[in-house]
Amino acid sequence: MEDNKLKEFIDGYETYTTSDIYTNIISEFGDINIILDTRGKILQIKTPAGSILKNLNNWINKNIYDFLTIESKEKLNFHLTSLSDLSQSSTKWFELNHISENTGEFPVKYKGFKAANKKNVILIGNDLSLVAEIQKKFVNSQLALEREYSRYRSFETKYKALIEFSEEPLFLLDAVTGKILNLNDAAAKSINEKRDKLVGKSLSKFFNFKNDNEFIELLKSDEIVKNYNSNKNIKSKFQSSIFRAENEVCIIVRLQKENEVKVKENELNNILSKFYDYTRYGIVFTDSIGTIKHVNDSFISLCKIENQQLLIERPFSDFLARGIIDMKVLIEATLENGSTMPFKTQLISNYDIKTEIEITSTKTSINFVDYICFLISHRPNESEPETENNINENVVSEKATKKIMKLVGSAPLKDLVADTSDIVEKICIETALKMTKNNRVATAEMLNLSRQSLYVKLRKYNLL
Repeated sequence: MEDNKLKEFIDGYETYTTSDIYTNIISEFGDINIILDTRGKILQIKTPAGSILKNLNNWINKNIYDFLTIESKEKLNFHLTSLSDLSQSSTKWFELNHISENTGEFPVKYKGFKAANKKNVILIGNDLSLVAEIQKKFVNSQLALEREYSRYRSFETKYKALIEFSEEPLFLLDAVTGKILNLNDAAAKSINEKRDKLVGKSLSKFFNFKNDNEFIELLKSDEIVKNYNSNKNIKSKFQSSIFRAENEVCIIVRLQKENEVKVKENELNNILSKFYDYTRYGIVFTDSIGTIKHVNDSFISLCKIENQQLLIERPFSDFLARGIIDMKVLIEATLENGSTMPFKTQLISNYDIKTEIEITSTKTSINFVDYICFLISHRPNESEPETENNINENVVSEKATKKIMKLVGSAPLKDLVADTSDIVEKICIETALKMTKNNRVATAEMLNLSRQSLYVKLRKYNLL
């Protein structure tokens, strides 16, 4: 039935209370049909036989706003207001999101009509759950395609960056024909040819190999291949790795002059070695759980320990003011992010002397073993504001003391002890939250609490 005919039908209705036949007829117009009073009270609700929207009779005599999402409440209010104008008997189609214990959340497309008695509103609705589900699947499919495309583009970008910025000559070859698929500028320079003219040509023709097949078989043997450059008569070394990309088998080849001295690498190693030995910064290498593996002389001096062997295999936490708490924060942040910003704490020497320090850390890997490098610098004993990474124990104690002093004389000692335990507990939780930068999981682990227990305490102390 068209909207104008439906309006004529509704306008011919005198009172909704005396005609069940009328309401039954209306129920066939939509998936859900509701009669409201001017305040939004549901007077009648009808659904056709076989409708997926069932068991909604509990809505009767309740306000329709109780079954709408927040944004839908505002939308319905707008349309009901428009119907209050006696000159206007209908509105445009509009969508509402309902909330029901029986059916969950579901969308409905409505059109509103003012009843002939001018006191009530009739909403004729079409269920959009199926449409919404199809749209959801479509959006999810689109997102999946976008993610796959993004992964592809990311891989392509990384691959090109790896090729382009490598200082070593790199060739990408077809494993069947031996022809060059791609190469970098360093590779083109190594054989004194222009890069754009090399793609599609066989790499073996630039070196003293009998044929392409011999060259390819040598590359596939996983042995280091040595040969003379046919143009410059310079002895070169090939290192190769074979891999499969889709249905294509490729070989990546690294070319290097056999007697080439890696000056830059040796120079960098010498610089790093001197920095490690002579810097005033303490340097500590630990494993992924915080066990000391290597230290430099500056750290030995900070700890007031006679020699390095007394430090090796000891927990790094033994030398930190807050011990395991500091260690957990540093390790978890480093493993998650790769490095940390300066972390302020205290170093405890072998003679229990506390020194104000800053620690930065970086994760590294040597021979497939993970290490964490800690760089420790001394900082002056100055008055510093309390920050997320600077939790002063004396300040915390002072806060606790002030709160406790206010309670003295107001209750028996037994009750005071019970109350102050809550104060201390709250301060400990606040401190842990600051140290972990509000990371609830890390806070729970630091305090040796389950996540559920932590959230209970957060609610108790209004820290959520």
